[in-house]
Amino acid sequence: MSLACRRPRAPRAPTAGALLLVCWAVALGLAGLGRPRAARAQVPDTLQLADTLQLADSLQLADSLLALPDTLGLEVVGDSLEQVFDSLTALSDSLSGLVDTFPEFSAEVAPSWEAGVWRWDRSGLESNRALTLAELVGQVPGVLPLRGGDYGTPLAAIAFGAAAGRVRVFLDGFEWVPLDGGVADLSRIGLGGLEEVRVERHPGELRIDLRSRGPTEVEPQTLVEVGTGDLATNILRGILVHPSTLGGGLTFTLDRLETRGPALEAAGSLSGIGLRYAIARSNRGGFSAEWRRFAVKTDVEAFPGAVSRSDWNLRGRWRFSDALTGEAYWGASSLQGGADDPLYGDVDTRRSQLGIRARWQRDRAWARSSSRFLRGGGLASATHELAAGLADPRVGSLDGSLRLERWSAESVSSRRVRAVTGRVLGLSLFASYEQGSSGVPFVPQFDRYLRSLEPPADTLAPDEAEAETEPPPDTVSLPEPLARFTERRGTRAGASFRWRSLSLSGARLAVEADSLRPLGVLLDRDTTLVLAGGKRMGYEVAASLPLLFRGFRVEAAFQSWDEDEPYLPKRTWNGAFTYHRVFKESRNLEVWGALGVTGRDRMLLRVLDPDPLPEDPIEPPGETPAADPGPGDLPLIASPYYQEWFTHIQVRVVSVHIFVRWENITGKEDNFDFPDREQPRFRTIYGVRWTMNN
Repeated sequence: MSLACRRPRAPRAPTAGALLLVCWAVALGLAGLGRPRAARAQVPDTLQLADTLQLADSLQLADSLLALPDTLGLEVVGDSLEQVFDSLTALSDSLSGLVDTFPEFSAEVAPSWEAGVWRWDRSGLESNRALTLAELVGQVPGVLPLRGGDYGTPLAAIAFGAAAGRVRVFLDGFEWVPLDGGVADLSRIGLGGLEEVRVERHPGELRIDLRSRGPTEVEPQTLVEVGTGDLATNILRGILVHPSTLGGGLTFTLDRLETRGPALEAAGSLSGIGLRYAIARSNRGGFSAEWRRFAVKTDVEAFPGAVSRSDWNLRGRWRFSDALTGEAYWGASSLQGGADDPLYGDVDTRRSQLGIRARWQRDRAWARSSSRFLRGGGLASATHELAAGLADPRVGSLDGSLRLERWSAESVSSRRVRAVTGRVLGLSLFASYEQGSSGVPFVPQFDRYLRSLEPPADTLAPDEAEAETEPPPDTVSLPEPLARFTERRGTRAGASFRWRSLSLSGARLAVEADSLRPLGVLLDRDTTLVLAGGKRMGYEVAASLPLLFRGFRVEAAFQSWDEDEPYLPKRTWNGAFTYHRVFKESRNLEVWGALGVTGRDRMLLRVLDPDPLPEDPIEPPGETPAADPGPGDLPLIASPYYQEWFTHIQVRVVSVHIFVRWENITGKEDNFDFPDREQPRFRTIYGVRWTMNN
């Protein structure tokens, strides 16, 4: 099926620049309506007299007052007064650094290779070479980014070959559901305005948790990131965080990445805007509202020219006690294409959700629960999750989870358990097991509807084609899809050894599935091919070794399977020589560097080869196999062996980051994930990231 549509004209640079300046000016104007507030809800009311008493000026009398007891011979009084003034000075300093914040739903399992958890906080995001969420997630060993081309084309990420229904994205607990496929298209969400990204890679699921950025300091903060590079690649990312705007905290985000693509013939862009407003009281909780809109444009004919996604949510969060925090939220998501877009112009993709979640923790025990009720075709009507665990730095950690999904009149469940022991002589053991069924969003009814939008060829006479017809309705509701389920089981067990800054780890892997589903996005929607599942055995190893020279390390990871299957290459690897050091007593100079490689063996796709070799088995036309075919029963397209060498250098001087990154420095020509979806052969990008206060 061809998904071509009219290519939209790219906006002129002055027009786009003027629009960005207007949006930025509006945000600054809103921020100017409120001054940075002193933290008054976190300290007793009597301490709010600090501003009235003007402590900073009063403290200038300290030397005169402290000299008086020496003159009178009262040494004890002098010592007491000195302690009082030291306390007042510390108080005045603390008053200027407090701001009301939301209680966080902090993660219970610490990030580690043993637990299969990776995390990037604010400083980690600012020092990373990734420009998109897919690039960041793709740095996790064993996670494969699947790209439809250069920036502006669809992007997905999977692990352990688990595709439709097995990749979940959350934004502050709000599930960022796929709206037109089996997995979320990661090209429709940017890194701008994020405080933290956390990735949990399980044998049966890839979970990506995003946390929005909010004010944590009294002074407003601004982060500006600008860059440029080959193939007319340009980056603009701006974040304004203001702690006091109309009585609350404001976070405003602009995010744009554009390029003209390989050979300057496949232009594309990713651009977004985000607003988050929150009112927090006494660090106990409050209310927030968030809206994000992200637009994707591309000139690649196989994909819609322009699609934008909008997500908004309203939430209230409160810490009822030191151990219990609860939250309720309501929001919606939707897709919209261009006015002449035959795919998304007339399709109702709105999905809404209502959710509640709670977290309890006391000493070493924790528990969390959540319920989400979704409205709209193609998704589960309700999802309930419960997780609990114990953690002790000396003994280790043990946790488990249970998830229930309700699809129309059917329900399915899945469960997971994970254990990591404490270290004895540097050695730690770990294991995880999961089993259960999960529903697959957007089954073939959606695909058939998209095809029905295409008019039959040669059915209209020229006069009839020119005749005026009634305009299409504003929206057309999708038929309610029938739920499909996949049963999957997976285990991961191994050991790790750490001594000082040396780390060595290894694990045995096993995954088993009853069926292999396609991604269900525009990358492979031309086929509804569902393959019979099977069992795969494999292993993975990772190492982090210090070198003789201070600051230099070698980091590497390797994963291998007994056989390949669609979206699961037989071998994947990544490694790098890295450098990181902080200089000066003030720690105002920091340097990062990396020379690395990432690659995989050939990868089978869940797409039929239109021109198979004569010896390949082919089903007779018009006939279908009696049972779901296995990967070896049908001629599938395979993307070639992939390997990319890269270099990244970044220097921080106080709060200014200067970075340069080189892609595919060896110039390998056939680096792509899908046939005819060309990637740039060479590209260099350089720019700055600058954080400013007030």
